[in-house]
Amino acid sequence: MPFDWSRLTASMIAAALIFLCAGAAHSATLEDLMRHSEFEELSISPDGRYLAATVPEDEQTGVVILDISDVNNPEITGQFRLSRNESATGLIWATSERLVFTSTLQAGILAQPFMSGNIYAINADGSRMRQIFGRTDMTTFRIANIIHRLPDDPDHILISKRLADDPRPSAFLMNIHRSYRTGTVRQSRRLPLRLVTRSPLESGALAADQQGEVRFAFGTNDDGEQQFAWRSDDDSDWVRFDNPLGGDINFWGFSEDGESVYVASRDQSSLGVHQVNLASGETEALLADDTFEAISPIRNVDGSSLIGAVFATPRPEARFFEYDNLAARVWRGLQASLPEHFVSVSNFTEDGRYAIIQARSDREPGIFLMLDTEQMHAGQLLARKSWINPADLAPKQPISFTARDGLELHGYLTVPPDSDGQNLPTIIEIHGGPHGPRDDWFYEPWVQAMALNGYAVLQVNFRGSGGRGVQFERDAYGQWGAEMQDDITDGTRWAIEQGIADPDRICLSGASYGGFSTLSGLVREPDLYRCGFAFVGVYDLALAKQEGNIPSTESGRRYLDRALGTDDEVLVERSPISHVRRIQADLFVAHGAEDRQAHVGQYHALVDRLETEGIEHEALLVRREGHGFYDVDNRVMLYGRALEFFDRSLGGSR
Repeated sequence: MPFDWSRLTASMIAAALIFLCAGAAHSATLEDLMRHSEFEELSISPDGRYLAATVPEDEQTGVVILDISDVNNPEITGQFRLSRNESATGLIWATSERLVFTSTLQAGILAQPFMSGNIYAINADGSRMRQIFGRTDMTTFRIANIIHRLPDDPDHILISKRLADDPRPSAFLMNIHRSYRTGTVRQSRRLPLRLVTRSPLESGALAADQQGEVRFAFGTNDDGEQQFAWRSDDDSDWVRFDNPLGGDINFWGFSEDGESVYVASRDQSSLGVHQVNLASGETEALLADDTFEAISPIRNVDGSSLIGAVFATPRPEARFFEYDNLAARVWRGLQASLPEHFVSVSNFTEDGRYAIIQARSDREPGIFLMLDTEQMHAGQLLARKSWINPADLAPKQPISFTARDGLELHGYLTVPPDSDGQNLPTIIEIHGGPHGPRDDWFYEPWVQAMALNGYAVLQVNFRGSGGRGVQFERDAYGQWGAEMQDDITDGTRWAIEQGIADPDRICLSGASYGGFSTLSGLVREPDLYRCGFAFVGVYDLALAKQEGNIPSTESGRRYLDRALGTDDEVLVERSPISHVRRIQADLFVAHGAEDRQAHVGQYHALVDRLETEGIEHEALLVRREGHGFYDVDNRVMLYGRALEFFDRSLGGSR
């Protein structure tokens, strides 16, 4: 008999999840914190017999399949390891017997991953492992992604791809049992790849409705402006239309009747989830917020329909507009039973009986559970970092303050466990990006390492950060080393005023843009900070527009013009490398020799200038590392040296 969902209560789920309080029995060391997770994504097969997991290893992430017929004695049935720097992602069970997935490439742990263009498949029993789409040399196909699993067709999926000589994406019906890796594309019933349609737009992606018909196209031009088109069915012409909500929107899928699409608006006046009627252009707000964006969709049991969204509130919140949907009941019940965690549902089995759940928090890296919705029993399956005991770690507290111009800013404060939170040596940790990324509430190993070594850690989501709408990001264009830096300074002074930070023992720390901001803080406020740790940073803005992977494309060059400006004199003035004579604080600079994001030339230029001006500093350049260090030994070495540097500069953390 199916489970009566009306009986689903928080207390029932809480009883099933009481074991979650258990943890490892020892305090976390730096080595523990810096080790890669054992598992990342987890997905259950439609029939509930198999689990597929992505497994990080060194510089790549592979796939492991487990037979869980006997959940107490799971058996590995298949493994798939990819090439160096290529990582599996986007696990999709095309059928109960065959898994397909895509992959990303990443030149360093802090670099933005990008799609490799490859698609892979493996049977649940480990047989027929193969790359079913793409080129090993990555030269012919530039982008490919799965847009519909076609559950009623066990032999095919829908993919969207772009050719190297054509920026427009095309949709293809692809056979999941055969390989297609030639350089020629032609429509043929004999080939494993058959053209369905081409996008009318010059870039972007295609999307299918719930029945698998490709009916929506979206993308951006080189100036960052969004473009959209739709059609009523496979036989109709494409119709372009303008964004009816202003700002930017993210496409999140079709309604069940196919007449509307769901979008997440990033415009400050309409933040949240909206339904847009394709024929009339009329919009309806389903979930709204005055300050924070909807950042990820929540779908029903079979994954086809949108029922809610996760919002980028200081502690993330799941909200629903289909409040009594079965998946919503599970999600809400789990969240109520684990109030100290953020709980999410990865996917359900086809019959809805089993669900894969993930619980995370500021101290819990992530635990995967399987919930039996008939028996109302949940069991722990896997942990991202089973050796971490959350009870040993420091809580991350959301904070807010008012910047000098009256803008409310948000962030996080982490203080050492058992601390009274007052008069502490403090590290201002600055995130990278900077336009779009943000600090969030979840577990971060470097933040925990600093807190466990006696430091308060303040993280500020300065203007330009993500989660608060597109205008909040764009208002920071041209403000590197100016208003964006003022936000960091104002956050530092707030921590002093609150009695949290000892005013004589404050350091700046950051990677990527955070490295730029660290040096900017030292030259703009030489009396405020005792030291700075800059990792894979940008220090010369003019050089950033010449070297590295971002200025290597037209869209990248236009982005840099928007973000940094085009006035050469301003670029020089805002570059911390121009003002190193003002540095009074201790300085530690580190970089990966293979960094192409914040090009390693930035490191060499800064170190040369520091040496020329006679500015004392520590410097570390590590071979075979890029934009962030992958190798665990290198990570332990780097952050161990940074902690020793803080201790020397601040006179010890206790």
